[in-house]
Amino acid sequence: MADQSSTDSAVAVAHGTAAIARREVVLAGLGLLSSASLAAVLGGGRDSEVAAAGTEAVAAIERRPPGAGSVSPGAVSGAAPILPMLPGSTADAFARLMAYDPAADPDAAYFRSAVPLAPRIAPFAATQAHPRLDPRAGAATLATTNRTIAPDAPDVWRAVRHATTPAGGVQVARRLGVHDIVVQWGGTGIVPNPALTDAAHRNGALCLGTIWQPDARLFDGSVVPVERVAEKLVALARYFGFDGYFVNHELGSAQAKAQVAGLMAAMHAVARRARVAPFHLQHYDGHGDLRDLFAPDASGAPAADTVMIDQGWSGYNGPGGCCTSWPADPATLAAGASAFQRTPADVFFGLQLYPGPGFIGAAAPRVISPDGGSGREGGTAGGGLQLYSVDDGCLNLWRARQAGRGAAFLDAAADVATVERLVYSGQTQNPALSNAPSAAQQAVYDSGRLSWGDTTLYRLSEWATTDGTLARFSPDQADLPITYGVANFIAERSVIGAAPFATHFNEGEGQAFFVEGRRVSDTAWFNLGIQDVLPTWQWWRAPFEGLTDRAAEAPGLLEVGLDQAIAYDGGSSLRVYGLLGVGAATRVHLFKTDIAVAGATAVELVTLARAADRARTRLGLIFADRPDRPEWLPLPPGWPAAGEGGWTLSRLDLGRFSGRRMASILLGFEPGDGGAAPLDLRVGRFAITGEELVSLAPPRGLRLDRRVTDAATGAIGLGLRWEDDGRFDVFRVDAQGGARRWLGRIDGRCFYAPAALPAGTESAIIEVQAIGDGRRGGAARLRV
Repeated sequence: MADQSSTDSAVAVAHGTAAIARREVVLAGLGLLSSASLAAVLGGGRDSEVAAAGTEAVAAIERRPPGAGSVSPGAVSGAAPILPMLPGSTADAFARLMAYDPAADPDAAYFRSAVPLAPRIAPFAATQAHPRLDPRAGAATLATTNRTIAPDAPDVWRAVRHATTPAGGVQVARRLGVHDIVVQWGGTGIVPNPALTDAAHRNGALCLGTIWQPDARLFDGSVVPVERVAEKLVALARYFGFDGYFVNHELGSAQAKAQVAGLMAAMHAVARRARVAPFHLQHYDGHGDLRDLFAPDASGAPAADTVMIDQGWSGYNGPGGCCTSWPADPATLAAGASAFQRTPADVFFGLQLYPGPGFIGAAAPRVISPDGGSGREGGTAGGGLQLYSVDDGCLNLWRARQAGRGAAFLDAAADVATVERLVYSGQTQNPALSNAPSAAQQAVYDSGRLSWGDTTLYRLSEWATTDGTLARFSPDQADLPITYGVANFIAERSVIGAAPFATHFNEGEGQAFFVEGRRVSDTAWFNLGIQDVLPTWQWWRAPFEGLTDRAAEAPGLLEVGLDQAIAYDGGSSLRVYGLLGVGAATRVHLFKTDIAVAGATAVELVTLARAADRARTRLGLIFADRPDRPEWLPLPPGWPAAGEGGWTLSRLDLGRFSGRRMASILLGFEPGDGGAAPLDLRVGRFAITGEELVSLAPPRGLRLDRRVTDAATGAIGLGLRWEDDGRFDVFRVDAQGGARRWLGRIDGRCFYAPAALPAGTESAIIEVQAIGDGRRGGAARLRV
């Protein structure tokens, strides 16, 4: 895989050498062990003593009360929180790791993920966009969080949880829910960006940190027993809320490979003893031989839970070619995996997508039959797909198009979010269509294919790695058209299995922020961690009546998308618009669900539209017992929703469907009696409610943790803490009229606002309000 050193250095520079130096000073005196004990461990120790001390260390982190380890504001004035264990330091990384104690680090609590891993619903083929796809085939990704979009701007936001959006913007992933495994790749070191963990967990995906090209001292026992290293790594995952590690160890000797397997086995043993679950290890070694990747531990069980096979594994290669390994064909994968007590679902084929996401269309059909077609009965897969890195691929492809250096197939006006949607939903941006390459597109794929004996290779250049030199083969990866999307190979996933469920279609970034329709901030912002569960399909559109024709998109349908101009809560809303006439009657599949309807179950929509447009809108429900026939319900007139902006709340009671299971939710649009007319409807909130909900109490123990003055601007940052878990909005309250200015949203017990107060402010009122399930609760105030 590509060297991450340049990326890591950029992140270190972003925080400044002074900040890194401060952390090194702090870390020098920290440790799960005393200084004397640490010296003893670095010199070796008896295994029984090490195991006992390390297990105690894992538990000790959890026993400390919230706020333990924090210091008075004056002691940390001038220092904003920094994500722990960042690469790029001049200190010995191994020594830093072994000495690090998050409970004694005043910054650590600001980077904990508190969002639990959401359970996913069972597959249901009848409501899949492609019913023949085998849902056992998984998807995984190596995600590079918050990449800077502007080509000449510093790429320095990867370790930042939330911030004001820089000029040109940053990337915010919108399709994490497609994946079973999300790996933090590049920029943060071992600990993932907590925003990535929050978003992955909300969508039911595991989030893994990366152990990249590990220092031999981590696994060879030469300085610290391997069990002690394992305990340290498990303790970090437990404290910061992520789910394990992607272990990337390349070019090692046979002995080193066995020792890495021993480290993974030790981590699993520690996690079991400490009851840390889930705890997942994925293994990649740059080669892909299952005999190495699934190397057994002393008990004979494989040390890794899943593995990533390099793209050369089954005969398709990325730029420059790579390697082939055993077994050499996806058809033999089941036998190869079973030899190590694993199944094909535990093996992911790595597809390198930078700078050409179109490589999915060229390579993925060799692993999984598109759309569950006739290549394999029922669309059975030879393994899963691991996409590295979607973020890099989308951004580099967009930059290639903007610079006129390839990607001529891409609309010049397309933004990075559109490129991402193409990658996941296919060239039509409709995941229910076939998206198959045309003859001309297939010819482009084939022009980069070379045969070498029985092996087929792709030899393609990577212009993004040539430092601006226009030295390209034909075709370049940037010229590979996007045809098939991930949706043509991987069945959709969903976490919507019970009421209450609510979404405001918040993308995790915006040009402003809204609360109950009120604009409470005019500042552009990003925070992937507060992204809502977004629609399952983006965008499955079809004629209102009849089945989806997967061969071609129907002409004249309404447009649908997420829009940041106006929102009800957050930074965006769902918008459906266009000319609605007889030929444009449209249905939009939104959410895959598995909800048992009870007498109290209801659906609530908060919409912004003319009364005539709401009258043409239908809520569609597909039930598991009749998946071929949606139940269409007209929207009632409704009443003014809370807040401002003219939003309307409509409630539809579903008691008459009690006892049935709701498998899918749609919106439908039918023309009125007056013929074709423009329609423009926004949905600012969609919720499925159940029994009466309890009130949300204000956070207890709200206190000021730090007050930081920016030396350049004079703006004052505030670090705040409280005692309760949950989701919270943070506001600055105008002392004159009581108006609230939004500072941020967080899931957890602490929040840092880097520019909470204008320069020179001596005193202000801060409010922290509890929110949940689309509702707003009590608030606590603090004068700072």
